[in-house]
Amino acid sequence: MRKILLVPLLIIISIAAKAQNHGIVKAIILDSLNKQPIQLATVSVLKVQDSSLISYTVTDKNGAFALHNLREEPSRLLITHVGYQGIRINIKFKNGEPVDLGKIYLSAKMLGEVTVKGERIPVMIKKDTIEFDATAFKTRPNALVEDLLKKLPGVQVDREGGITVNGKDISKIKVNGKDFFVNDPKIATRNLEANMISKVQVYDDRENDPDHLVPDYQVKKIINLKFKKSFTKGILSTVGAGAGTQDRYVGSGFMAKFQDDLQLSAKVGIDNLSGSGFFSGNYGGFSTLNFGSAGLRKSTNGNFDFTKDVSKKLKLHIEYRFDNSIVDNNSVSKVQQNINDTVINSLTSNIRHQKANNQILHAETEWKPDSLTIIKYNPDVEYNYNNSQDKSTSSRSNTYVPLLNTTISSDNGSSNAFQYQHNLSYYRKLNKKGASLTLSNSISIHPENSLNFNSNDLISYVAGFPSDTLRRSSKNTNSDISEGLNVAYHYPITKKLAADILLVTLHDRNKGELLTYDEDFKTGLYTIFLQNQSSNLIRNLWGEGFNPQFTYNFTDDISLKAGVTALGQQIGNHFNSYTNDLNQDFFYLLPSAEIHVKDFTLSYGETVQQPSINNLQPITIVYSPLYTFTGNPLLKPTYFHNINFNYRKYNRAAGLNFNASAHIVIEKNTIVNEQTISSEGAVVTTPINRNGRFTAYLNTSISKHFKKQGKWDFMVIGNGNASAGHNFFIVNGQNGYQNTQSVSFEPAFYAEWNDLITFEPNYKINYATTQYQLVNYPKTNYATQSAGMAVDLSLPQNFRWRADYTYKYNPIVEPGFQRSANLLNFSVTRRIQKDGKGEIGLLCYDILNQNVSSSHYVVANSINDIQNQVLRRYVLLTYTYHFKKFK
Repeated sequence: MRKILLVPLLIIISIAAKAQNHGIVKAIILDSLNKQPIQLATVSVLKVQDSSLISYTVTDKNGAFALHNLREEPSRLLITHVGYQGIRINIKFKNGEPVDLGKIYLSAKMLGEVTVKGERIPVMIKKDTIEFDATAFKTRPNALVEDLLKKLPGVQVDREGGITVNGKDISKIKVNGKDFFVNDPKIATRNLEANMISKVQVYDDRENDPDHLVPDYQVKKIINLKFKKSFTKGILSTVGAGAGTQDRYVGSGFMAKFQDDLQLSAKVGIDNLSGSGFFSGNYGGFSTLNFGSAGLRKSTNGNFDFTKDVSKKLKLHIEYRFDNSIVDNNSVSKVQQNINDTVINSLTSNIRHQKANNQILHAETEWKPDSLTIIKYNPDVEYNYNNSQDKSTSSRSNTYVPLLNTTISSDNGSSNAFQYQHNLSYYRKLNKKGASLTLSNSISIHPENSLNFNSNDLISYVAGFPSDTLRRSSKNTNSDISEGLNVAYHYPITKKLAADILLVTLHDRNKGELLTYDEDFKTGLYTIFLQNQSSNLIRNLWGEGFNPQFTYNFTDDISLKAGVTALGQQIGNHFNSYTNDLNQDFFYLLPSAEIHVKDFTLSYGETVQQPSINNLQPITIVYSPLYTFTGNPLLKPTYFHNINFNYRKYNRAAGLNFNASAHIVIEKNTIVNEQTISSEGAVVTTPINRNGRFTAYLNTSISKHFKKQGKWDFMVIGNGNASAGHNFFIVNGQNGYQNTQSVSFEPAFYAEWNDLITFEPNYKINYATTQYQLVNYPKTNYATQSAGMAVDLSLPQNFRWRADYTYKYNPIVEPGFQRSANLLNFSVTRRIQKDGKGEIGLLCYDILNQNVSSSHYVVANSINDIQNQVLRRYVLLTYTYHFKKFK
């Protein structure tokens, strides 16, 4: 099956490779008056037939450009630059010879935007902004913004709706310069129509970095959708609903009002589809189908967005989100623990019912009283409520005893949490050019309460290990209050050398009270107080930091940054009234450095993390006959040595993007749990410090957008990841080391013909291996694979067909767990009513009824397999209505 799926992928790749052309155009752009080079002039190659964009680039500091791999057919060269008269030149290729246009002179234009008479300008570079003329890119009728973005050179949209521009992720999407659902850009891309857009602007997200101190490779992009004049005032809305087999239902609504300096938008939804086929209500009916999360989930959610320019100096953005959900899940897990010459096997079945309510209110205010000052106040308010009921049955055996014990348990609990936090900042440019002062204050208030009831019946079948019945309640009250004040000063000493000084003060007070009671079997009430199971923990932490840092720019492409953080911490730990307090004082010097050479960046930094007060408490808590915990007040803080490498290369002319990043962490005083496990499976855990742990990660991605071949558009994408880790564990006094390596590779391909049909074959393989040192545990290694194909067809007119097939294979799951699955989804929609305002759709999810959610992983001396309940086959019939009214 996997080989069959790879055949179309290889065929399409070979077609695209053969379709490459070798036409080359180059020239030097100069100012007609002073004969000086013109940098960042936009050079576009258009098809003569329909003026569609073939490729584009910008001139370098010498005014030179070169465009490669062009289709050898009659084309038109369009050269534009802000402040200059544009020029167009017809070009013809001769037998693969490069077209050298020599020196081209542009005449200055004093006022107005660049225009070329009778010519549409598809791409313009304005300072640090790339601007695309949306009308120059053909999209299918009723296309969405997401369809438009896929047409823009350098813009990539994946199947989940994630967007990158020139290899960089986007941070947000704006509409007419205003924030629009900042936390979910897909609301904009999958609800706004492409025909509403006049310009698509792309620029660096420097909104919280006015001095450009963040390295370029870390800066994300902002996309601004500029509406056509006819759509700047009015209302756009979409409503839809669906019902199907297995009592499945879905409903969705979207509304947006645009008026001068005001934008008001809302998105609401309700469904019991477990996130498997989120109904978007747009053209095509559904966003990309996936195979959902574990459990059966019902959800009611909403997102409301309000943006207003109160005045020219004051801007306001408010966003409110809520999500109510009910999740039911049946799961089975198998755990195999290796202890010397004994293997303990545990089999657990669990039934879980959970209700959750989450609400978030986020606001952003920005006030610019003058050209030198920026004041921001960003508050967040969040409320969470959870109620869960768990029932589980487990049995244990070992190498020598077929049945050690069985446990029947249930847990019922509820919790609620409230959090308020804000960040208030004052930024001021100083008299010295480039110098600035920033003052910022942060506050967080986070109270949380929970009440839990636990029932546990342990039946032992071996002598010396007693059976036990437990009925217990626990009430937990936590309160965390923290406040901080930062002062940042930026000062350019010379043109190449700059200094940054950061002063930090922090206070954090965490109070947690745990009251534990056993049931009085005579009265049935929880009145037997357990002092050794209860606690009243209070931690006060004061911190002061001083961080000087210097940056030296050798050239525009080479820089060196170095600094050190002097950090002091004073910590007071209060445990129970019958144990002594623990007061601690710490001082650290934490160096950091970064070197940047063109597309390469290498950095190093040290951080420190304190052990939790729970791990420090000097008591032993017997939670059950199978689990006991002992604290360790002698724990030391953990040091982290962080090494980062990043390489990022984007070739605009070739449509080639490559990214590689590596992250290595070496730890000192890692906190690890020392375990003593009896042959019956009873565990006693104590946290201790150990040295020598490290982890390393490597992530790579490459994409190549081929030049358009007639009506065909091709793109190849490849993602690769690798990780390695050296960890340790202590079981029954025996020290062991676990070395784990994993590698994954995921190639994909995108082919589109004439905006009517797309093919997206994909394949993924993941290989993992685990080896042990100093202990005689078996080596494990396995490879999981998946392959698939997605097809999207828009024929005949007003119809849209989608099919998505994936084959998954996991060879190493335990007996009784599903190893492979054939996953197939299908949907069809048809536009009806006047102007296509109505739409009916049919979705068939998991047609072969083989969906599965399972995982296999190794931790220390344990091999774990888990399989969860998931949503399976259903058929859904939907209706959607689109409405818009603009002045």
